[in-house]
Amino acid sequence: MTEAIFPLLGTAFVILIALPCSALIAKAGLMIVEHEKVSGRLHSLDLRYILLIATSIVPIAWFLSAGLHQIESGKLTLACLFDHNAALCFEPGFFALTLIFVVIHLGTATLRHNRRPRISTSTHADALTQRVERLILANASLQPLHGRIRITDEHDFALGTHGLLKPVVIIGSSFADRISHDMLASALAHENEHVRSLDPLRYLLLKLALAVNPLGRFLLGSHVSRWHAAQEAHCDREAVIRGASPLSLADAIIRAARPSTQEAVALGARDTTVLKFRIQMLLAFSEQNPTRCCRREIPAIPMILILLIFTLILPHQTSTAALDAIHTGSEHILTYFLH
Repeated sequence: MTEAIFPLLGTAFVILIALPCSALIAKAGLMIVEHEKVSGRLHSLDLRYILLIATSIVPIAWFLSAGLHQIESGKLTLACLFDHNAALCFEPGFFALTLIFVVIHLGTATLRHNRRPRISTSTHADALTQRVERLILANASLQPLHGRIRITDEHDFALGTHGLLKPVVIIGSSFADRISHDMLASALAHENEHVRSLDPLRYLLLKLALAVNPLGRFLLGSHVSRWHAAQEAHCDREAVIRGASPLSLADAIIRAARPSTQEAVALGARDTTVLKFRIQMLLAFSEQNPTRCCRREIPAIPMILILLIFTLILPHQTSTAALDAIHTGSEHILTYFLH
């Protein structure tokens, strides 16, 4: 009983207290960044993304690394030295295993919902693939999509990018049949920006970060929605800068949002407010060509990897006093209730 209390209470502390507190700090940073109006709604997208991800990975990585660090020879926690036989104290290791188990359990549901549409091998799908490949060959900016086109016959799917390290663009056959070549080419240009940015991977990491932070995601939900909307608008702007027709793209977005609630996700058309903003932006682009107004940011994925490595190393180079406090606090709570 005594040996189990720290792994359980320690993990509960991380999930129910440390992560929400981290989310509050991230929320404060996001509010400051989002109210910076110099570059408009599309500024600091990578910084905002890093803040949203860091709210979960930093606390979890630190506590996990600290727990593993404390079971190394000669690095025992004070609670082990005072309350147990130091040579047989495995509680920090059990804490790390419990934390890993809970994080995996919370993230598994997100992975199950990350379903990819079924790819069609019908004759019609082959003909549609050839049509799309001809559009790609005729447009230099779409060349990165060569060989990355897949067709699905699912009626509730219009267009989307799937795949983590080698993304592909999946097109709904019914959606492609009812739009013109220009609309399809412009929609592909939008999806090409998702491919270039590895957005399926980034979206999945963001979902996982929120999934393991049950309380924190309510604090950050509105910021996540604004980031998603800004990212979709950013892809619209980049597509137009690279030669896509803004009016054709606007028409494709409206058609993708029109048929059903399921297809409203296609091309990022998530709600009417976001849809209205993007359409107005594209109409403005038809009158004046857009430019990249924002300074170039450091790519988010490399920065997150650096942050993760730094956080994992930190407990091995500095103190693990925070974990010691949780450990001794758990022991004192148990002693209080038992006596």
